[in-house]
Amino acid sequence: MIKTSKLVVQFKSQDIEFHPIVINKGKITFIKGRNGSGKTTILKAISNLIAYKGTIECPYATTYLSQEPLLFNMSVLDNILYPLRIRKIEPNIQVIEEYAALLNIYKLLPKSAKELSSGEKMKVSILRSIMFYPEFVFLDEPTTHLDMESIDELIKLIKTLKNQITFVIVSHNKMFMDSLIEEEITIGEKYV
Repeated sequence: MIKTSKLVVQFKSQDIEFHPIVINKGKITFIKGRNGSGKTTILKAISNLIAYKGTIECPYATTYLSQEPLLFNMSVLDNILYPLRIRKIEPNIQVIEEYAALLNIYKLLPKSAKELSSGEKMKVSILRSIMFYPEFVFLDEPTTHLDMESIDELIKLIKTLKNQITFVIVSHNKMFMDSLIEEEITIGEKYV
């Protein structure tokens, strides 16, 4: 499990102090809260992407996926393979192709990432984030650029992988949440 204690993230205009949270391994957890409550901030802090004070106990490999993902100027397949290459992990092309087919992006694998729509970029980024099987994947508003069919495909992918990867998700899409939620954490900010 992941635990936070006395967590404070400092910004120029204010500090946000978070109540302690516990995220259980092996459950699909949704982080809820009002706009500006710090949902994205807490995911970034746990992923060590921003500075914080306090304690975060997270002895796991994690990946954070932004709602506005960035892809490298290379093919879709090379983008997906990138995290495997930097970790010197031999890719399983058959599994990549299966997941790409599940997300309906198989035909895009040889294309340049520059040619993709926002929704296609999101799907490629999701696939890239899971291919080395980190223990936790943090998805920040993953349905933002997706149509209903693509959301259904993402639900199927997460259900396929939930025994191998723990997903922690921020989303305002009620249908998406209702299809997957096993646990929820409500973030309530305290400005100091």
